[in-house]
Amino acid sequence: MDLSFEERVEKRLGSGSVLDLEKEGVGDEGAKTLAGMEILSKVKELILGDNEISDDGVAALVQSPHIVNLRVLNLKSNDLTEKGAETLSIASNLKNLDQLVLKFNRVGEAGARFIAQSETLANLTTLDLFRNDIGSAGALAIKQSKFLTRLSRLRTD
Repeated sequence: MDLSFEERVEKRLGSGSVLDLEKEGVGDEGAKTLAGMEILSKVKELILGDNEISDDGVAALVQSPHIVNLRVLNLKSNDLTEKGAETLSIASNLKNLDQLVLKFNRVGEAGARFIAQSETLANLTTLDLFRNDIGSAGALAIKQSKFLTRLSRLRTD
């Protein structure tokens, strides 16, 4: 018997606070379903790498009231663009986020600028933008950000 997406999420989380759904074919629909699940309020680390999640899926996810306890968000190797970066940068539910992993997406220079200008992401200590084509201007914007002053680990192109 195949488990529903919701059942797989509950099984993966168990009694812990880390939800690892890397390479689980989550996609935008799964991200939208996940956003509505109360169980997310227990999650401190959410790993969604390699899931073909686009800007729309991220938008649904960050609007979820259940993600306010999230400390680590890993969205590596998905389909995020500057629009997704902008969405992340203004998502008030991510104010407690400590680590944001966006490597191997398509954030670009404009996306890096959105992140650099984000008051919401001011608590980040780790930001991974490797292979996002942010260029030297995007990297400089992040490094000179007046909001991202807590960054101790930064990875760019």
